[in-house]
Amino acid sequence: MLEEEIIANGGAKPLAIVMGRLYTTRLTLVRAAGMVGCDVVLIQTQEKGYYLKTDSSSKYVTACHHCPEPDDKALVELILSYADKGRKVVLLPADDWVASVLDIHYDLLSKCCLLPNVCQKQGGILRLMDKDFQKAIARKIGARVAYGWLCQEEDGEYMIPDGITYPCFTKPQESYPRPLKYLQKRCDNEKELRAVLQRIPQGSHKTLLVEEYVEIEKEYGVQGATFEGRAVAPAVVAKDSSRQGITATGKILPIKNMPELKKQVDAFLKETGMTGIFDIEFFESKGRLYFNEFNVRLGANGFALTYGVSNVPGLYVKYMLGESDGMYVGPTEFEIKSFASEKVLRDFIYDRIMSVKEFKNVVKNSDILCLKNEEDNKPFKEFSKVNLILPLWRWLKKLKKKMER
Repeated sequence: MLEEEIIANGGAKPLAIVMGRLYTTRLTLVRAAGMVGCDVVLIQTQEKGYYLKTDSSSKYVTACHHCPEPDDKALVELILSYADKGRKVVLLPADDWVASVLDIHYDLLSKCCLLPNVCQKQGGILRLMDKDFQKAIARKIGARVAYGWLCQEEDGEYMIPDGITYPCFTKPQESYPRPLKYLQKRCDNEKELRAVLQRIPQGSHKTLLVEEYVEIEKEYGVQGATFEGRAVAPAVVAKDSSRQGITATGKILPIKNMPELKKQVDAFLKETGMTGIFDIEFFESKGRLYFNEFNVRLGANGFALTYGVSNVPGLYVKYMLGESDGMYVGPTEFEIKSFASEKVLRDFIYDRIMSVKEFKNVVKNSDILCLKNEEDNKPFKEFSKVNLILPLWRWLKKLKKKMER
């Protein structure tokens, strides 16, 4: 942090407020903002759970609050309580619900805070979160997309459009207020599709996107920052394994190694006009590259870029604070590195997909880890502490249920 910037702020560091449900993504943003000289306030929006201390124990966190979904009024009031004319405040959403709340209240929040936007206008981020709109942009830039249909609610009942082919793949059209990942499913016939439609919560009025099923051979993710549509994204995440759409392991490689993908990323972001942090996903099928989806916040594997290549989220923070013009492009050459998310691998253990021995071996041999960090080691210690106790607690809970029968 520049000394004159701190003096201009009355001797106080700029403040970054990190908000969201997933503690691993929150932790990446906490560290990213802390490493460029910000004090960090953390707002955890999930229901209380075992891992609340994991990211709140980071050395960069100066205050932590619990403000569960879907109370957007309480969240906005909490943010405004930190608004100070003598101190710059940067808002960092870690999930789609928070991103939507910030955009809905952009006109109010932008008076005292720095936050993601499209042309500094309210509503632009929400529009980009619409998957049908994303696909329209992808087609415009010449990217290949899976053909899709929309199942919408009419008079309390979801209608299946004519012409749907099977197998198909379903996903919510909007990813907020909750992503409802259980609605992501391959359906081999109409009966299975209707079963998915019946699982949509009553009164949610969610639109279900149904896409032609395309066999995925390889998955890629590009994380970065965008400044009025100019993308800074030096790396590509090549995914190896995942759970419920969240990547467990993979490799990170220079984006220059995939020129066609880089071309599509640059063209897509240019069309958005967005300023913020992004995550854009592609996949390969039969040697052809497909656009999958675009996220208006850091993805779950954003730690691989931030810790392994360059602190691009921190660059975005500096840009919003006026310390950078955003012209940095990131390293174009670096060794291909492996990464792993301890959180997702732990879920593999609970689902009996992986043994504890295999978990330790993967963690030991990965170049980049999500939680373990020599400069900020308390989060991993808190994570490990819970994982010593939680299996026993779960076993006792199951035993109690058995005895009650």
